[in-house]
Amino acid sequence: AHWRMAFAILGIPFAVKTDNGPAYVSHKARQFLQMWEISHNFGTPHSPTGQAIVECAHGT
Repeated sequence: AHWRMAFAILGIPFAVKTDNGPAYVSHKARQFLQMWEISHNFGTPHSPTGQAIVECAHGT
């Protein structure tokens, strides 16, 4: 539901990048992204550098 709301406001992305958390590697998430033809890339979980890049991009 959260991704659909984000897509409604921001538009449908060509790709999303997530960590390997259980919410993002589930069969349901994979099916959802395939249905929308969105490429799914994974980052390294618990990576301080990767997290810093995300936080910088979000201004947090």
